[in-house]
Amino acid sequence: LNEYLYNPAMAGKKEGLNLGAFYKNNLTGSNGQTVANTLTLDYGMGKSGFGLTVNTDKDGVLNVNRFSATYAYNLKTSANGNLRFGLSAGVTSLKVNMADVIGDLDDPIPSQFNDQGYVFDGDLGVNYATDKLSLSVVAPNLRSLIYTENVNDGYNYTTFYAAAAYQVTDGTIKLTPKAMFRGLKGYESVLDLGVNAQFLEDKFNLLAFYHTSNNLSFGVGFNILSKYQLQASYSLPINSNLQKYTYGNVELGLKINLYK
Repeated sequence: LNEYLYNPAMAGKKEGLNLGAFYKNNLTGSNGQTVANTLTLDYGMGKSGFGLTVNTDKDGVLNVNRFSATYAYNLKTSANGNLRFGLSAGVTSLKVNMADVIGDLDDPIPSQFNDQGYVFDGDLGVNYATDKLSLSVVAPNLRSLIYTENVNDGYNYTTFYAAAAYQVTDGTIKLTPKAMFRGLKGYESVLDLGVNAQFLEDKFNLLAFYHTSNNLSFGVGFNILSKYQLQASYSLPINSNLQKYTYGNVELGLKINLYK
């Protein structure tokens, strides 16, 4: 629905002003709440793209806030080929929500953890696309290159991201297989394989993905007047060990294109 969420090079890909709102809830029952909220604003003008993102995540007792600004540049390489570069820069904070702590509130360790404040962060992305092919490579969380010591220790994040998609059919039904490969700090890398099917001149879509983290995802979306886009998806674990901790997650997304 919004490639700018993971790749800064996609800021302003669609000309005009684009607004996005996204919500993700990991259904963990009584084991702790994991909720992610993201707001995006990007604007495309000629060869340049500009963007702003705000992330407010809650992961158990941890609250994560991230604010960043993005600049992207589009370079036309052929009649239907485009190479985009994007850089995001901003700040991230990670704090323990003391109201959720069960234990000794006089323990100095949570307070010392919260004293980290905001740290500089950023993402670097590249995308090459034709009318049917899309290739992306992203180096997220550039703070790891800036700070020699571990900052915000305890929060796992993506270390790299690569994606490839190719539209194999056209006409009444458009089928686009997609493969994504993600590196995660502290965990094994994850491969995502799936397909997106678009119907009725892109007014309706269905998607399905398999993740090597032993999850399946299914989604449905609507495109209204080529201006309002809605997407809902559900991921469920297919591994009995994972099912002890979560019974899936729900993601909802809205994107509005105000054009010019």
